[in-house]
Amino acid sequence: EDGISIFFQDITEKKRDQRQKEVLVEISRTINQARHLDELCVLVAEKISLLFDIPSGFVCVYLYDPRGNEVRLVAPAAIEMEFSQQVVHQRVELGAPYLPARAAFTRELILADQIAESTVASILLDQMRVADLKTLIVMPLVVQGELQGVLELPSIKGKGFITADLEVLSVVGNELAGGMSRKRLMDELRTKNLELESQTQKTLEASDTLKKFLATFSHELRSPLNSIIGFSELITNQFGELPPASIQEFMQNIYTSGKHLQQIINDILDLSKIEAGKLDLHIASYPVSYFRESIERVLAAAIKEKSIKLEFGFSAEFEEIVVDQTRFKQILINLVGNAIKFSQPAGTVSVSSRRVDNDIQFEVRDNGVGIKPEEIQLLFTPFRQATSGREANRQGMGLGLAITKKLVELHGGTIWIESEWGKGTSVHFKMPMIVDATSERILQAGMLLDALQRENYAKDPNVKPLALIVEDSQQASELLRVYVESAGYRVEVAHDGEEAIDMAKRLHPNVITLDLMLPIKDGWQVLKELKRHPLCKQIPIIIVSIIDEKNLGFSLGAVDYFVKPVNKADLLQAIERVHILPKSSDRPPTVLVIDDDRAATDLVQVILENEGYRVLKAFHGKDGVELAAREHPDLVILDLIMPEMSGFNVAYQLKHIPATRSIPIVVLTSMEIDQDTQARMESYISGIMSKSSFTKRDLLREISNIESFR
Repeated sequence: EDGISIFFQDITEKKRDQRQKEVLVEISRTINQARHLDELCVLVAEKISLLFDIPSGFVCVYLYDPRGNEVRLVAPAAIEMEFSQQVVHQRVELGAPYLPARAAFTRELILADQIAESTVASILLDQMRVADLKTLIVMPLVVQGELQGVLELPSIKGKGFITADLEVLSVVGNELAGGMSRKRLMDELRTKNLELESQTQKTLEASDTLKKFLATFSHELRSPLNSIIGFSELITNQFGELPPASIQEFMQNIYTSGKHLQQIINDILDLSKIEAGKLDLHIASYPVSYFRESIERVLAAAIKEKSIKLEFGFSAEFEEIVVDQTRFKQILINLVGNAIKFSQPAGTVSVSSRRVDNDIQFEVRDNGVGIKPEEIQLLFTPFRQATSGREANRQGMGLGLAITKKLVELHGGTIWIESEWGKGTSVHFKMPMIVDATSERILQAGMLLDALQRENYAKDPNVKPLALIVEDSQQASELLRVYVESAGYRVEVAHDGEEAIDMAKRLHPNVITLDLMLPIKDGWQVLKELKRHPLCKQIPIIIVSIIDEKNLGFSLGAVDYFVKPVNKADLLQAIERVHILPKSSDRPPTVLVIDDDRAATDLVQVILENEGYRVLKAFHGKDGVELAAREHPDLVILDLIMPEMSGFNVAYQLKHIPATRSIPIVVLTSMEIDQDTQARMESYISGIMSKSSFTKRDLLREISNIESFR
């Protein structure tokens, strides 16, 4: 009988060995055929359960992620979503609460006789007890010293009877670890190949875009340049022969062509600065009527040429809007200019605004030919223009709407187009409404409370909603806390931009109040990041600004910013604001211009002398300082880039000489002024003008802003 028993036992062992070999072959085949790493782990876990006669749901496979130093539960896939995140993602560290993370940290096999410590015990403990499982095996999967993952499975045998199973499991573990390593490398290689293909495609597209850009750019430059050169040559060679009317017409053509060139260059520079993240917004409060007047003034010629009826319908809910004056005006002028360009003669263009929750929504509508649906999204791509039905109006480089979109987004807003072919186009954009956070304004208008209560009423009345106050000033945050709590909210406070983003992601508040001037990361950057984050983009954000207009807009202590060439009307308006207007006295106000660019100084001289000012000129920094000390002018207009002594040194010296320290300084330069330069010159100057676009009105407005002359 013993011999028969041994015979059958031998047959059973041979069958088991044969089955193990077959399963091992299947595991190897599965590893090779799996399409990706997660699938490999799930399929191999099922094969391992067959090998050891346990339900497949009891075998767990973890993948190691070196970036987060954690092991991630991959198998069993069917019940993964039932586990807590602490189980699915286990931090690999000393004293980790779960066995897989401990095994990954020590890289040593763990045998436990407490089945309840299994990953699946919280879900399948009753089934595990029915199966009479006795030992929990947790095996780190390591290849050539590199951790790949962790394998966890229970056994029906006790610790003292699983030696043979461990030998088989060691073979399986090595095979699985090797397969993980190979599949990981293949996945990385596939990803790199896809990235390379994508990069190659982007390079080809960029090359194609560059070719189109150069072709368009050369055409757009040549056309106005030909006009400037041609008409200038006519005037130069035939000045005495041409009638005054022809000269005036030729000069108007030169001026128009020059402005067109200036617009092209400004568009390219704007787009470059936006793409590089170098375009700073200077936020302040402006009356809505200001922008209406700006549109009518800037586009007067185009409106008159096509006999366009321009209508405005601004909401009475807000008389002021808090934006970057220059950039918001640019948005409106771009959109209204496009609407005029594509309207029929004697058509109508309307500009309207209304409040939508905590946003201000604008609409610019025309009754032109409209845009086909497939072309709408192309309009926001640089150097792309719609062509259908618009051939006669295709002028410019196709940058206007691309820049407009980015400027709207910099303000924390969105823009979109609605158009019906043959019936006109409506361009909509909305931006967050900004509340003036000085206590008097809040108490008078109640805007903050209204906004908060509007959000509150939409929530569960039995649970107090959560408000996140983002404010670095303790006094301001306490004031806001009182207002917000009175609206029925719980309150958390973040004191800088980084903390605000972290708390918003973690707490997911019902509403956020956001200051613009924050340490580490400013409010506009916070707004942009929150609106892009999938967990935060739906959270209502109320911008509460306590920014002083002058400090924000002109951190240099400037009264204005000008870009050459100067426009007469703007120059005179700037001077009017500083109240050094010519008086009926023997001594007119004196302006000293310090600039090595003789053409620029001559232009400023002509503008100001025609308005009754006395103008002094210095072409070197040293001469300018000496002349200022001797003549005591009422104002200095200063270029920054000069030979021998830069404008920075001139400004510094003028502010440190007792006789000249009180003279206001307005910078007129072609140099881009960044934040570092602004900080460097703070308190030295009274304003900045840019040589590429400043006008007569700009210069006079600049002068009129200087406080000491009011």
